Amino acid sequence: MRTWLASLRVALVAASLGVVTHTWALTPPEINVATAYAADNFQTRNLQRYAEEVLQATGGKVIIKVHPAGSLIKPAQIFTGVREGRAQGGEVIMSSLAKEIPLFGMDALPFIVSGYADARTMWEVSRAAVDAALAARGMKLLYAVPWPPQSLYSRTPINVPDDFAGLRMRAYNPATERIAQLVHAKPVTIQVVDLANAVAQGQVDLMITSSWTGVETKAWTRLLHYYKVSAWIPKNVVFLDKALFDTLDAASRTTLLELARSAEARGWKMSEDSDREYEAQLAAHGIEVASMDFFVRRHLDRIGETLAREWLREAGSDELQVLLHYMAERSRQHASAR
Repeated sequence: MRTWLASLRVALVAASLGVVTHTWALTPPEINVATAYAADNFQTRNLQRYAEEVLQATGGKVIIKVHPAGSLIKPAQIFTGVREGRAQGGEVIMSSLAKEIPLFGMDALPFIVSGYADARTMWEVSRAAVDAALAARGMKLLYAVPWPPQSLYSRTPINVPDDFAGLRMRAYNPATERIAQLVHAKPVTIQVVDLANAVAQGQVDLMITSSWTGVETKAWTRLLHYYKVSAWIPKNVVFLDKALFDTLDAASRTTLLELARSAEARGWKMSEDSDREYEAQLAAHGIEVASMDFFVRRHLDRIGETLAREWLREAGSDELQVLLHYMAERSRQHASAR
């Protein structure tokens, strides 16, 4: 595939010089798309369905082959691997690219969304900037789909902000460690591979993670309170090598983008359905599933504002404009809903 892309780039140069070439007559090979997630994960199932729809809608002219579970490229190398030509497309969680693309760090800012509606608003106001950031790095955005929200598990009820104080809170990155500090909890470093054992042995009193992780780690053995805080709702982005995308005929490009919109809508619904199913499993095992007290939520929102300001010090004016646009639109929608 790398050789094919190289020949296409040569053809572009040749065409600009008026040289006759038959490269364009070549039949495009499979478009290999790398993803880190297992074949039965809803994100991968959605991507596979997209590939099948593209194949059918283009009459076999565009063939997308999905490589799940890091089988083609190691998860941490997918974005770089596509840029190097080891794959022609990929799927990554946005925040994993925050060091290279600061805007993507906004996707994991805590407590600036309160649910899927806010997450959708954030995506709508940031889509154009995300598309441009990827294009500047030789990628073409197809779609984005969120994971289930990151919610709060606790060993004891959280009724007032002071209830966080002194509790051992799982930390697995700088952001979660900072949250623990700001709520006056004690950060305890626990990576996901060790989480089930840590919960079972009572080594943690608080954690922020998804409903799915709670089921996988059997959180009900110790953490009997689950608060739907939607601390953040991280998204995956799916993209193709832009040079390859641009070589497709106009009808195929339009088809890919139209089907990507459908895949995005379907994926958001799959995410919401998945969250409801896992929350039902948590409740069935005795965990109290509830919304957070209004005043505690306001306290967490202020923490989110603090973290957003800290993030902006490392970001720039473009990121500030996107964040302000989102916050203004979010405020407008919340006001109209009252």
